[in-house]
Parts: sequence; structure tokens; C-alpha cells
Amino acid sequence: MNATPPRFWRNKFWQRWVVANALGELVGLGTVAAVGFLLFRHAGEPANLAQALLFAGAFILLGAFEGTVIGLAQRQVLRTLLPSVRGWVLATLVGAMVAWAVGMVPSTVAALMQQGATPTSTPSEPPLILVLLIASCLGAVAGPMLAAFQWLSLRKVVPTKAWLWLPANAAAWALGMPAIFLGAQANELTSSTTAIAALVALAIFIAGAVVGAVHGRVLLGLAQGGSSSTNAAPSLKRSANGSHVRG
Repeated sequence: MNATPPRFWRNKFWQRWVVANALGELVGLGTVAAVGFLLFRHAGEPANLAQALLFAGAFILLGAFEGTVIGLAQRQVLRTLLPSVRGWVLATLVGAMVAWAVGMVPSTVAALMQQGATPTSTPSEPPLILVLLIASCLGAVAGPMLAAFQWLSLRKVVPTKAWLWLPANAAAWALGMPAIFLGAQANELTSSTTAIAALVALAIFIAGAVVGAVHGRVLLGLAQGGSSSTNAAPSLKRSANGSHVRG
């Protein structure tokens, strides 16, 4: 049998990477969203500094769970392309915790500033386009935070190109984060808890797929110029050949 063309196994890797990121976010971030919803539903908004810090700590720990799930999902696919990369799950876990810690600062400060204040009128909701623009900017900032510790692992294998992983994640999350914010608007479309949960889950899945699609292509480019890419090719080719034969 002729060898599988390189483009075939590269596309195979990219498809698996997209699915891994989509499912990883669905389980990881989906769990964070579900626990956060229940937490605020039963405890309400934090009433003092101690409660605000407790809430922030809870979400940082949930971020560690999200990072672990995504790291495991990504590692299963990454090791077929860059088998020499080490510490990927831990790097993803720490990056997620850092991103959540930084992300919790504005909401925690805002919640504390509102304590004791008596609003004279109900604040108007910003236009959806502005919400999505803010989401995109937030993603562009949070993406490199999530990827920073992964970059430390990548640069040991692809030292000359590993830095591209940071802007790749900035771009990926700038495109993916608006989908998550759109999902957060689900309660404005329906009052059904089941429907809201389904819409949020769909939004998270789409966001993960978009993110994986963007930085997955960059990852393939990094591997092409890395010393480990030649070792990865036979593994991917065997996987692709096997699925081709079974098909």
C-alpha cells in the first residue's frame, strides 16, 4: 500500500485537535458554568470582601479543573505530533488558574464597589455588538495567559517558533470568546432551564472548536519546523492508514 500523503495525516491531526478542544471545553468550561450557576443561585452575590474572595477562589479552583480536562484532551492528540513535549497537562492547568485569577479581578472589584450603593435607576444593557467586542478583547488578553505555560513546554521542542503559540492563542480566543458570551445571553431567548443549558453547552462547544481550529493550524506549522515533527509523522501516518483501511 502507498504511504498516506502528508496532507492527509496533517488534516487528520487538525480534525482530532478541533474535536479534542471542543469536547474539552464542553466538559471543562461547561462544568465551571454549571457550578457557577448553582453557586450564585443559592448564595447570591457576595456581600463582603471575605465572600468575594471566597467566590474568586472557588472559580480559580474550578479553572484548575477546566485546565486539567483540556490539557488531558489536548495531550492525547498532541503526542501524535510532538511526542517529545512534556508537562502539557500541568502547564494547561496552571495557565487556566492564572487566567481565571486575573479574570476574576474586575468582577470582584465591581461587586465590592456596588455594596451599599443605592442605584437611582436600573442600568441599561450595552448593545450586543459592544458585548461581543469586549468579549473578543477579553479573549485576546486571556488567550496568551492560558498558553504561556504551554509555551514553556513547546519551546523545549520547537525553540525557534514556539513564541508563535502566544499570538495564536490570542487570535483563537479573540474569535472563540464571543461565542461564549453569546451563550450567556441564552436566558434572554427562553425561560426554560433545559433550553438555556443546551444553548450554553452549544455555545461552549462551538467556542472550543473555533479556538482549536485556529491554534491547531499554528501548531501544525510549529511542528513542521520542529525537530520532533519527523518522529511524529510515522505515528500519524499509521493512525491515518489504519482508519483509511477500516473505512
